[in-house]
Amino acid sequence: MFRTDKIPKDVEQNKRYRIKLLNRCRTNAELRAAIMKKCKEDNVFWCNSFAWTLDPRKTPSNIPFILYPKQKRIFKELDRALEFSRENIDNFINIYIDKPRGVGATVTVMNWILHKMLFDDNFNALIGSRKEDYVDKTGNPDTLFYKIDYTLDRLPKWMLQGYNEKYNRSSMSIRNPVNNNTIDGESSNPNFGRGGRRSVIVMDELGFWETAESAWSSCGQTTNFRLAMSTPPDDGRDSFIYKLLTGKKGKVETIEMDWQDVPGRDEKWLASVKENESEETFAREVMKSFDGTVEGKVYANDMKLVRIEKCDYNTKLPLFCAWDDGLDGTALIWIQKDFQTNHLFVIDCYQNFNKDISFYAPFFGYPITSTYDYNDYDLEVIERHKYWKRDIIHYGDPSIKQTRNNTGESCRDVLQRKFNIWIECKDWNNRKWKDLRDLTKPLFRRMTINPETCENFIYAMRNARYVKPKEGSNAVQSAQKPIHDSTSHLRSAFEYFADNEPADYFMAEAVEVREDFDPYSIF
Repeated sequence: MFRTDKIPKDVEQNKRYRIKLLNRCRTNAELRAAIMKKCKEDNVFWCNSFAWTLDPRKTPSNIPFILYPKQKRIFKELDRALEFSRENIDNFINIYIDKPRGVGATVTVMNWILHKMLFDDNFNALIGSRKEDYVDKTGNPDTLFYKIDYTLDRLPKWMLQGYNEKYNRSSMSIRNPVNNNTIDGESSNPNFGRGGRRSVIVMDELGFWETAESAWSSCGQTTNFRLAMSTPPDDGRDSFIYKLLTGKKGKVETIEMDWQDVPGRDEKWLASVKENESEETFAREVMKSFDGTVEGKVYANDMKLVRIEKCDYNTKLPLFCAWDDGLDGTALIWIQKDFQTNHLFVIDCYQNFNKDISFYAPFFGYPITSTYDYNDYDLEVIERHKYWKRDIIHYGDPSIKQTRNNTGESCRDVLQRKFNIWIECKDWNNRKWKDLRDLTKPLFRRMTINPETCENFIYAMRNARYVKPKEGSNAVQSAQKPIHDSTSHLRSAFEYFADNEPADYFMAEAVEVREDFDPYSIF
C-alpha cells in the first residue's frame, strides 16, 4: 500500500506529498491506523514523510527531512545494532560515525532516536554533548534536543498519542506517556551515563570532550550499545577518539560519512569550501584529517622536532623531577640528562588532582601508608620507581613556597620537613610566563620522550593552547598565557624544568640536604 521508494525526494514535491497525506488522514481513521503501522515498521518511511529539520541558511528554513542514501544506511545500521544488543544482555556493540562537518549526522541520529521513543517498546536513550548548552537550551537550534523537538512539534496529534509538551517535556528530558519511553540528556563528565539502564547512549562530538575516555568507560556500565560521532578534534592522533578508531581503546564499528555523500556536492563545491577555509580547518573538518591542528597552540610545532621512542631509566644518568603543584592538581615529570650530548630523556610522568602533597611521597620510594588510597595505575607507577636512585634533583614553581595549609607551612616546607625533598625554583622577579616559554622551546630539539609512560605529557605539550581571541579583540594581548585546562599542570612542570635546567653535571649535584636528616629513617 505504501511505497517508501516512491516518496518524492525533491523538497517542494515532498512538501506537497505531505500536505496531501495529512489531508487524507484528517478524516480517515483507517488510513491513520495503517500509516501508524507502516511508520512503526519502517522508520525511513516515517522520516521521509513526517520528520523536519531547520536550515537557517536557506529560505524557507523549515525543510522536510528526507534521508539521503548514507543516512538511510545509518538508520539500518542503528536498527541492527539495537536489535543485536537486545538479543542477549551480554551482547555489546560500539558504533562510531566518522564524519566531516555539515553532513547531517546528528540530526539523523536524533530523528532515529525520536522514532524509537514513539514506536518502539521499552526504549530509553541518553544523549550527551560536551556542554550542557549543546544538549538542551531553549531556542538554540544547535542543541540535540532542539533537533528532536523540531520534528516532535510538527507531528500530527494523532501520531503523538497523548504526548503533551507541558507534562512530558522538561529540561534535558522527554517522556512518551503511552509507553513510558524516555530520552534524557547529560553534559560530558567523568561519570557520564553512570546509573540506570539505557537502550543506547549517544555521545555527540565525542572527540571534543575533555572527559572522552572516562565518559566512554563509565557509560559502558549502563548500556551495551554505545554510539559516538565526531569530526576529527584539534588534537588529532593524540585524541581518545583516534585511539578508539584504531583499536587501541577497544573494539568499535565505524560508519564513514564523507562530504560527497550529500546530494549536490561536487568538486566545484569542494573547491569553494577550500578557498574559504584555512588549510588546517579544511583538512580536519571537511577531509576528516587526524593530523591535528597547530593553530593557537603553544608547542605543537616544536613537538614535531622531538624524538618519540622508548627510553627507560638509565642508572648512569642523573635524574630530575619537575613539579607543578597547583590548587587543583599536581603534575610530576621525571627527566634524565646526558651532559656529554646535552640530550634530555623524558622517561615518566604522573598527575593527580585534589590530593594532599604528602600523597606523592611513595612515587619517590617512600612507604605507602593507610592515609591515602592508591588505585592500580598509581601502584603501577610507584612500582616502576621502586629501584630508581633516591638522589633526585627536584625543580618546580616559585609558588610552591606559598603557605597552603592552616599550619602556616607551604608545600615546599612539608616536602622538606617530612621527606627531605627539596624543590629548587627561581623567583619570578617580574618575569612573565612567556619568558619561561622562550626558555622551553629550544629544549624540543634535543629531547626524547618515552611514549609508553608519557602519553599524557605528549598530549599536554602538543595541545596546550592560547586563549582564543574574541572577535574584534587584540590577538596578541589574548595570547599572553595558555588557558588552564587538562594540559596545564604537565606543561607548567616542564616549563619549570626549562627555567632551572643545569648546564653541567656539577650544577645538577648542588642539592641542599639537611644535616640532621637520616636517609634511612623512612624504612
